[in-house]
Amino acid sequence: MANQYFAGVDIGGTKISVVITNENAKILARARKKSRAERGGEQVLERVAEMVTGACQDAGLTVDQLSAIGVGAPSPILPDGTAVEATNMGWKNFPLTRLLERHLKRPVFAENDCNVGTYGEYELGGHSSARTLVGLFLGTGLGGGLIKDGRLIPGENNMAAEFGHLTVVVDGRPCGCQKRGCVEAYASKKGMSYSLRKAILLDRRPSLMSTLVEDGTFENLRSSSLKKCWDENDEVVTEVLREAARYVGVLAGNLITLLAPNVIVLGGGVMDALGRELLPLIKKSTEEHAFPRASYKDTSIELATLGDDAVALGAMQYATSRLMAATR
Repeated sequence: MANQYFAGVDIGGTKISVVITNENAKILARARKKSRAERGGEQVLERVAEMVTGACQDAGLTVDQLSAIGVGAPSPILPDGTAVEATNMGWKNFPLTRLLERHLKRPVFAENDCNVGTYGEYELGGHSSARTLVGLFLGTGLGGGLIKDGRLIPGENNMAAEFGHLTVVVDGRPCGCQKRGCVEAYASKKGMSYSLRKAILLDRRPSLMSTLVEDGTFENLRSSSLKKCWDENDEVVTEVLREAARYVGVLAGNLITLLAPNVIVLGGGVMDALGRELLPLIKKSTEEHAFPRASYKDTSIELATLGDDAVALGAMQYATSRLMAATR
């Protein structure tokens, strides 16, 4: 596959990241902008198309030279490229690949963002020896992916591995998916914003975070702000992060009980910023909630190695594999 070029796109609730790579997954150029999801799905894709075009120019290429474009989006994705429901984007039955192919005139292959993030960690992040690999990604939401013997497990309806929407508290907090008690409602930036609003605005507890949020509503938390508050021993934020880590451990323990994976990889913006601080807390909670308790030792819990590029690189690698399969 010499002299081939690919784009990988990570569409998130708050940001879009694009990488341009060669056939060896070497990054030649990148772009990053805010998603502006409130402007609607078609405008988000126009933004993606502009970013891909600009990143290609930075790499000394044209869009026509791309063999394929891979996209990771925060939604279950059907085989025809339809995004079923992206709660953090306001999408429902959104024809993602069809519209983006119309903009860019190149083959587009889309998959759930955390599925391709997990695939990227497996293929490019040094985890390819794992027969069963679970990825958990903590960002605006909490998503996951599952790989068995080198293949993504999409389930019979292409909606498997939505681990962030497993129930951990019956009749618990409302979640953006319209359920209650999902782990995402506790262990994501959206979940943490809920906790911070209660502690700071309702209970009137002092916190450094009050001076770091942009609009005073705690809706758009930055991982860097959470890290700053942790480093400053902010009592409120430390409690919220510890609670989030405990719930991630509950989820990981349940996944060990269910799947007995070789490896659980933890990624996403929160773990990129606070992985070393939160990993021991997550491991402790995981051990408490895995059954039998001894099974915890059979699973390695590790931080993702691709960092903020995991989804974009995974999407690129996914597009590469789909293109190869289609041309055989």
